[in-house]
Amino acid sequence: MTLSNLQKKQRARITALPKDLALASRLMEQGFVPNVEVEMANAAPFKGPVAFYLHGTKISIQHALAAQICVEPA
Repeated sequence: MTLSNLQKKQRARITALPKDLALASRLMEQGFVPNVEVEMANAAPFKGPVAFYLHGTKISIQHALAAQICVEPA
């Protein structure tokens, strides 16, 4: 399961980041690290950006990027 599969207000725990080290580093700087719980806030239509609550902050990322972050239901 990936972040892009979550429904609105669904919570999940991050299990793995993308294999691309540059991309993974950028995500970790934003707070997307393994074992952190995230909650889907909003998803734009037509595979637009998706927003998540993470560490008490709302953060938006591209749908394609969210599809590369593995999660498990919380």
